[in-house]
Amino acid sequence: MKNGPKPENDALLERARRAIATHELPLGVSSRVWGGRGSGKACSLCGQVIGFNDVEIELDGVDAGTGVRFHSKCHLLWQEACAVEGEDRGPT
Repeated sequence: MKNGPKPENDALLERARRAIATHELPLGVSSRVWGGRGSGKACSLCGQVIGFNDVEIELDGVDAGTGVRFHSKCHLLWQEACAVEGEDRGPT
């Protein structure tokens, strides 16, 4: 796990799009989302530790091994990437 400043929004949005395309992150919103105090685990998008003073957003019911969790800002960027990827793929 890395510590230090988080990458800029554009870089994170691109990282989210790549992770969705390679199925490292899901495309689409979970039916349940939990929010609370950071667990000290790594964010699934930026890789930075979600500190105990940070808000952690965790997706429920997502099959991604160790779970999918984000900083609140990273969660918003992931949602934006999901919307863009969904539009790019068109109707199914």
